[in-house]
Amino acid sequence: MEINRYARLQQLTDIGEAGLRKLHNARIALVGCGTLGSLYAINLTRMGIGYLRLIDRDIVEPHNLGTQFLYNEFDAAKTRPKALAAKQHLEPMNADCHIEAVATSISAKTAPKYLYDVDLIVDATDNFDTRFIINDLAVRENLPWLYTGVVGYFGVTTLIKPQETACLHCLISDPPSSGELPTCETEGVWPPAAQTITAFGLKELTNFLVSATVSGVLHTIDFQADRWTHVQGKRQQNCPTCVQRDFKFIDGKNGYSATSLCGREMVHILPDQEKAVDLPEIAKRLSHSFKVMQTEDLLRVKIPEGEIYLFADGRALIKGVNDVERARSLYDRYIGS
Repeated sequence: MEINRYARLQQLTDIGEAGLRKLHNARIALVGCGTLGSLYAINLTRMGIGYLRLIDRDIVEPHNLGTQFLYNEFDAAKTRPKALAAKQHLEPMNADCHIEAVATSISAKTAPKYLYDVDLIVDATDNFDTRFIINDLAVRENLPWLYTGVVGYFGVTTLIKPQETACLHCLISDPPSSGELPTCETEGVWPPAAQTITAFGLKELTNFLVSATVSGVLHTIDFQADRWTHVQGKRQQNCPTCVQRDFKFIDGKNGYSATSLCGREMVHILPDQEKAVDLPEIAKRLSHSFKVMQTEDLLRVKIPEGEIYLFADGRALIKGVNDVERARSLYDRYIGS
């Protein structure tokens, strides 16, 4: 590690050279490479985090370019997997940072595989199903994690350390049902709100990695109402997760094999069983009837109902539908069950 490149960080009294070395030795898993994830990834890379695992199930599309600062028009034109595109853009920023890209979703099946060997998990997702899975795993394995969310002009973040702070289930009784909360589709996203809330998140993250301190504070910002709050999160005496240790989300009792994605007509399909698919063979079969394009680990198929983006692990994004059951039906029809 070349210390001089981090001179401005080193001058901060609560970091110094010792803190820089702790950051360099840290291993972080970043879940989500969208609006929030782009900001976290850029900052963590430039701060000199030694190992960064990028996990995202999505692809880059034109509407991402207004808020997701890592990507460009080429990425969108090629519908590149976000994790892979992010890795390519981040690596030239800092050779000190080892970056791993995983183009998949975090589920009850995949969370133990991709989130177990890190010092901290950073949540930059857009849905509570994934967050509750992360929370279950983090509490079960005693892993600290940073929860962050943004929608419209509002943002929220807190660093959760099991057995010391409130967990997500203490703060939110259960994942909100579909339509219960505003989403980026209905409210949009103001980029400065994302930038501001990630700044709070990065400060909590840095404090933990450098000095092992955790505030337990829930930070919220609301630019529309011109209101910022910093409230101490309270552990619930009967919390099902961190007190009763009922991990129903990671155990798959509340699992979902298909979810509608925030912001557009698209559904993510996760097969019930992990399986590798033969993309060239499927491309050959479908090319007789449909327009097919294969890039990296992705197959793009234009169908009458919209588009299918098929990944090598059997996952798919079905574009043009909002209904989960309809998306499952299209997956079975064109890809096979």
